[in-house]
Amino acid sequence: MNISVEITGNLLEYLNSKVKKGTYKSRSEVIRTAIREMIKRDLEMQLQAKGITPENLSKLRDEVAREIIEKKYSDLA
Repeated sequence: MNISVEITGNLLEYLNSKVKKGTYKSRSEVIRTAIREMIKRDLEMQLQAKGITPENLSKLRDEVAREIIEKKYSDLA
């Protein structure tokens, strides 16, 4: 899906500089990266508001994965 966004002044210069330096292939890529970073930041803030740190999340993910694996393969033992 394509959208059109009007960008002027310093923002446009910033986008162009990222492309000219070779950091990104296009202005669209810069914008997609910025949106992804914004989503990541918002999710981190939501987790933090619930008292979940990145370390806690990683530990929880490992525990859940271990439980799923054990449950799935328990009949093989």
